[in-house]
Amino acid sequence: MSRTSILVLACLLAACAASPEKQLEKARERLTAGDLAAAGEAANAGLGGGATGPVAWRLELTALESEARRGLTAQVLARLERLAGTWASQLNGGLYVQTARQVKEAGDAAGAITVLDAGAKRLPKDTAISQAIAQAKGTENSAELERLRCLGHVE
Repeated sequence: MSRTSILVLACLLAACAASPEKQLEKARERLTAGDLAAAGEAANAGLGGGATGPVAWRLELTALESEARRGLTAQVLARLERLAGTWASQLNGGLYVQTARQVKEAGDAAGAITVLDAGAKRLPKDTAISQAIAQAKGTENSAELERLRCLGHVE
């Protein structure tokens, strides 16, 4: 195959690649269908495909939800930390609380407390986070209580 043919083929493949908007659509469809891993892959592909502005933010949220609902706490925390640098004005306590709830529903109760703690450190005056931590203190879940103790929220 000649260099020209290879170049033309490469250009055609690049043109056929899904746009960030299409990846967002695919990611949301997969999330709705419960295919959480595929949703995360599509969201990350859209982010890697040069997404900007509102599309990039929506892709980040979709990827975050995919990770949280799979109980990937370390990845959730890393993404939240990165978002705090890039999208600081978009981050709020409600997002941390929602994400913590998703992590807990995925089976990582202690991880959910860690997410709330990260939110409390990032947004110390946020009432949604404070209320979620106060509510968690009343739990009977030993993993949650132990994590609250380790992080200094319970004596």
